[in-house]
Amino acid sequence: MPRQRRFARAPSRPLGPGGIAALLTLSASLAGGCYQGIGQDQTAGPPTAPSSGDVTDTGVDPTDGGDPTDGTDPTEGGEAEFAPAPARLRLLLARQYRSSVAYLLGEAAAAKVQTPPDSAINGFESIGAAQLALNDQAIDTYEKSARAVAAAADAATLAGYHTCAPTGSDDEACHKEFVANFGRVAWRRSLTQAEIDRYGAVARDAALAFGSWELGREYAVAGLLQSPYFLYQVEVGEPDPDQPGQRVLTGVELATRMSFFLLDTTPTRELIDLGEGDGLVTSDDVRAVAWTMLETPAARAALGGFFAEVLRLRTLETLPKDPGTYPAWTPALGASMRDEVLRLIDDIAFTREADFREYLDAPYTYANGPLAALYGLIPDAGVLGDVWQKFDLPAEGKRGGLFGMGGFLAAYAHISSTSPTLRGKFVREVMMCQGIPAPPPDVVTELPVGEDYPTMRDRLAEHMTNPSCKPCHELMDPIGFGLENFDGIGVFRLVENGVDLDTKSNLDSLGEFDGARELGSLLRQSPAVTRCLVRNLFRHATGHLELPGELGALEDLDASFEDNEYRMKELLAELVASPAFLRVGTPE
Repeated sequence: MPRQRRFARAPSRPLGPGGIAALLTLSASLAGGCYQGIGQDQTAGPPTAPSSGDVTDTGVDPTDGGDPTDGTDPTEGGEAEFAPAPARLRLLLARQYRSSVAYLLGEAAAAKVQTPPDSAINGFESIGAAQLALNDQAIDTYEKSARAVAAAADAATLAGYHTCAPTGSDDEACHKEFVANFGRVAWRRSLTQAEIDRYGAVARDAALAFGSWELGREYAVAGLLQSPYFLYQVEVGEPDPDQPGQRVLTGVELATRMSFFLLDTTPTRELIDLGEGDGLVTSDDVRAVAWTMLETPAARAALGGFFAEVLRLRTLETLPKDPGTYPAWTPALGASMRDEVLRLIDDIAFTREADFREYLDAPYTYANGPLAALYGLIPDAGVLGDVWQKFDLPAEGKRGGLFGMGGFLAAYAHISSTSPTLRGKFVREVMMCQGIPAPPPDVVTELPVGEDYPTMRDRLAEHMTNPSCKPCHELMDPIGFGLENFDGIGVFRLVENGVDLDTKSNLDSLGEFDGARELGSLLRQSPAVTRCLVRNLFRHATGHLELPGELGALEDLDASFEDNEYRMKELLAELVASPAFLRVGTPE
């Protein structure tokens, strides 16, 4: 049986305004002092999220790219002995909080959810969730949300958590049965008897105060949803006597980590049963359960959510574009661009279970009417409008894979022009995990203008003659030069300001390319790209940057990904069965 842990003591009276603050500031302990209250920052990081280039976690710097010209993995760590990252708690992300409420209490209750905004550190909201402390305003938001959610919960749904028929407002035994059953699913583990008694008393006091057993039940729900055990993923583990300094996640902790990573929601009752039993003991057990989870629609949505975050697709609908330069741009078009990318990823990862690297240079895409018109594609039999259709892409259009999609091309461009620099920076940092140093504080960012510089490539080439600009721009701009056939929203073009575009370029020692498809094909063959994908998934899954002691386990995942012909589902199943996912270190 898992070791019983104490958190904050629940009050023995109904929770009123400020109740969550009182609950969360009571003395608590978890794993020898790992947690001392939600309102206290337990990390050395800053209280606000830095830019994506800043590093505040204690792992390998994701922007430390080593030599970006040799295609090597910047995070290879040699033969360091396996040592997992210290145990931490992770706040539920907003979407995870909402999906958990929907599972527990139904969509009507989920519609009342309020959460503080998620904050990213090192480019990942999951890392921010593990590092940033809650302020008073956030705590107040969670209290209001819990009360609104509890009030909106369907009576029939709540009744499913108890078999007893209450005999009156003072039926505390029936309240305790409800607390035990609902609390187990909400907290993702069985409650101790002391916890059942505590929240049963909350329900009893409220029921007696208001003369209604059901209102007592509502207050118990509100209290349970304000607990750190609901708001946080508890990932503390049990000490491994054979491996000092390592802790093995308990069955329910592992069930929780797997569910929020693979499905973006709380574990089901059945998964909690497996965790509390012997269903997640071995790595083979974990793989088998993971494969079952990966067959669900939620797994497809969760992977799409990861790529929407890491590829920066979430802001496409609100992306500012100059209507005079790009009259075709609309928020709806931006939304379609995001869906195009996610449809391609879903097709490769789940529908066909193909080599996932195909998303880099796929000679086809999915488009609806507006996107097909933007790309100059001719639909079958006049099928247009909101209907999505698969299109083969002509080679002469240089479009193919992620880098030929409007979502990428529009996101990494300026309001009224392209930006080879932004596009190249994205490839270096996000796709290859290589770092670009911050510009000098006194650097001049204005590009030259005039008839001597008719194209963006001309302007940036002149800009790179400045010694303070050249070191960084020569890493980024050549990548973007090869994509200049696509304007700031992804429309194909051959000329700029009346001048024929020169779009031939090169990517380090990987070779020459011209256009999106050829760039994707070069990157598809780069080990740095697949290793970077593995590390980005790991960071998202665990809420921290990889430490030197975890690099060996990640290199095993790299090898497994290659052995399994780069199929995404195999990578996800192997990742959750990796010791770097199953274990944590001693709490800081």
